[in-house]
Amino acid sequence: MPLSIGGGDEEGLNHECKLCSQTFDSPAKLQCHLIEHSFEGMGGTFKCPVCFTVFVQASKLQQHIFSSHGQEDKIYDCSHCPQKFFFQTELQNHTMSQHSS
Repeated sequence: MPLSIGGGDEEGLNHECKLCSQTFDSPAKLQCHLIEHSFEGMGGTFKCPVCFTVFVQASKLQQHIFSSHGQEDKIYDCSHCPQKFFFQTELQNHTMSQHSS
């Protein structure tokens, strides 16, 4: 169940993090990067925002979220459209890429 984070699945470095301008070749890699942003300065651990399970890699947390949690568990709502997100950094990136003029 892929998470929608804006943009399509086109190949190439066209999935940009609006928080630091780094680019990625897939939405999943961008999402993993945004998870890393969420936990900067937190000692290298990544805690699930739904069940609080702790992981040592952002990619493992991402896999856990895909396999264990669904749309109804997303806690950050976009105020401009119906999209919801697990992490505030995802919402920030979405807002900057989809709704800023």
